[in-house]
Amino acid sequence: MRPEISVQIPVKDGGENFRITLESLRNQDMHGIPWELIVIDDGSSVPVEQQFDLSFPEEVSVKVIRREIGGNRPAARNRGWQEASAPLSFISDGDIRFPTDILRKHLEMHREGHEDIIMGARINAWKKDSSPWQKWFDTRAMGNREADIFSPRHFVTGNLSLPTGLLESSGGFDPRIDRYGGEDTELGFRLARQGVTFYWNPDIKVDHLDTVTVREHSRKMIEYGSSGLKYTLKNIPESAGMLGSDWIKPLFDAPAYPGTVIMRLVTKIALLPPVYRCVLAWMEKAGAPGFLFTYLSVGACLMGLTGKDFEKQ
Repeated sequence: MRPEISVQIPVKDGGENFRITLESLRNQDMHGIPWELIVIDDGSSVPVEQQFDLSFPEEVSVKVIRREIGGNRPAARNRGWQEASAPLSFISDGDIRFPTDILRKHLEMHREGHEDIIMGARINAWKKDSSPWQKWFDTRAMGNREADIFSPRHFVTGNLSLPTGLLESSGGFDPRIDRYGGEDTELGFRLARQGVTFYWNPDIKVDHLDTVTVREHSRKMIEYGSSGLKYTLKNIPESAGMLGSDWIKPLFDAPAYPGTVIMRLVTKIALLPPVYRCVLAWMEKAGAPGFLFTYLSVGACLMGLTGKDFEKQ
């Protein structure tokens, strides 16, 4: 039987997190609905098939696509939907733990006509002893907002499904974003041009197993700012001003209203690497006040966008 939903996961040296991901997928309660799992091995040092148990129930077809030269996540994601045989694609990652009904819930929402794209929550603070940083992270983007239509600015993979045909008609992920981050948001803007609608459902939740620290996150955001964010701002007019990017313009560029000039000056000071390092050190130790996590995250993006790096300058 033709699968009804295709789960597509790129992975490179996934380790224990990917083992947990596979186990949670193996335990899906689909009531006999056929589905497929496509694993894109993005250049793992040891092939995925030699590292992990890929045995699944008979209603699941499993396909592994090996990319010998990996490291380009958008290209890896594209291989997934290009090989899919299901009308619906579920785009995720190799560090997610899924509840047993996650795929069924996505299918049900699409059958009920809940817009074109369904995105659920990705929870970082799933442990009882989760850090203030992890709890703050779960408030970002859609955060704790109620179920509703959402902007393509918040389009992220991990717990997201859409018709496979939309990936084909849009061209999929842009492989020119060849470093960390932003390929999903850039695609979201292009999908919006096709007139599709995006629906957020916070009741559909998965656990994000990534235990990235605030310092590691800052490093990732530097890379994102210098690559995916810069590329999106240059090529997608609708993304103008994203993540405070308007505040890094020269002080007296028009419109040079007093308030605008002050904000640009404040941003200029805030992006000085010594200032950033001091705040980062404080937040690693104290974890409060929470708004400084916002400064660290957005600030790192803007530092990357302007060619700065808090560790090198």
